[in-house]
Amino acid sequence: MTEKTPKVLIPIGNRPYILYLLDRLWFAGCRKVAIVIGHLGDQVVATLGTQYRGMELTYLTQERPTGTADALLLAESFVGNEPFMMTWGDIVNASANYIRIWQFFRDKKADAVLLVDYRDDVSPGADVALNEDRVIGIVEKPPGPRPGWNQTGLFVLSPIIFDFLRQVTPSVRGEREFTDAVQKLVQSGHRVFALPLSGFAFELGNKDQLQVLERNCALLMDDLSPPS
Repeated sequence: MTEKTPKVLIPIGNRPYILYLLDRLWFAGCRKVAIVIGHLGDQVVATLGTQYRGMELTYLTQERPTGTADALLLAESFVGNEPFMMTWGDIVNASANYIRIWQFFRDKKADAVLLVDYRDDVSPGADVALNEDRVIGIVEKPPGPRPGWNQTGLFVLSPIIFDFLRQVTPSVRGEREFTDAVQKLVQSGHRVFALPLSGFAFELGNKDQLQVLERNCALLMDDLSPPS
């Protein structure tokens, strides 16, 4: 959509898109956030600085776009030995989901939880196969179109995921995919669950989606509510 501005800094309702995401992380109780940056990442650092709403912001630079598995591996030392929340930078979900997914992770004693929604076509995203709420398979950008459960860019993960990220080999797209690490986690018998989305999920990936976001910027603000 733009070659001069990082996608996360595109203004929606006169504020950078990424602030809607950071607001939701704050409401979910996050107080330390690592942001993976790449091309034009210096603009993100200059815009956000080192704190937002009292949250400490750390920046991790991915020098080359080698895939989402490599991007997450950059955060291993930042995460340490505790479960953590991960989100894609171009998807904002209704704020309640950021609280629900933490609780679901604890209740299920899970190794990983994926937020999902059902779509007529999952081929642009990731096809998540389920047995009730248990994930039994996941495929990044499957051949399509095909209906199914799609991951909506929000996860809570155990640090064990880093062991599986290291095992991932390049996909047919030439990238090391995070979803391949999740698939390996599933195949190894770990407890991987899916939580259905409550409310909306907005993505900023093309001009049509940008227009949808601009029409719904009031909803993005009104939806923000602190946990009870």
